Amino acid sequence: MIPVRPIFVTREPMRIAALRQLLFDAGIEADPVVIYPEEIERATMDAAGCLILIDGDSPPPTKSLAHLRRYSSGARIVIWTGTLAPELLLATIECGLDGLISSDLPREEAAEALARICGGERILRFDSAMPSSKRMEPPATVAAAPSFDAQWMLHGAQADRREK
Repeated sequence: MIPVRPIFVTREPMRIAALRQLLFDAGIEADPVVIYPEEIERATMDAAGCLILIDGDSPPPTKSLAHLRRYSSGARIVIWTGTLAPELLLATIECGLDGLISSDLPREEAAEALARICGGERILRFDSAMPSSKRMEPPATVAAAPSFDAQWMLHGAQADRREK
């Protein structure tokens, strides 16, 4: 069991059933508190030890996310969404959030990603892992892999002329 206090930021409280299952599968047994995006700054002032899950289908403005990250350094902040929009990915990275997880992932994969985020990792997970039979195998040796300089040469730039 992961000892965190979950907070779900959404305009659609009916999504709580799917979220509860995700939390349970991730080892989080506490029941989430549901708040509206407009309440995010007030409701998360003392967010140390919290897992703040933001509904990506109705997220607060990026300014609020940045404020939340700045004043809730002890919290894990994750956007949970069915539709991956470039704005969400950009907001996740720019605001220093801890994760972006697709609600379309298989439950086991989403739960594993959420548990890893609670453990301190930063994860962007919006597609399912490929089956092992379709994964590309790494080169047998490091020497078989093209070097960084060789990649530059393949793209028409010389290694000694690239910008630092």
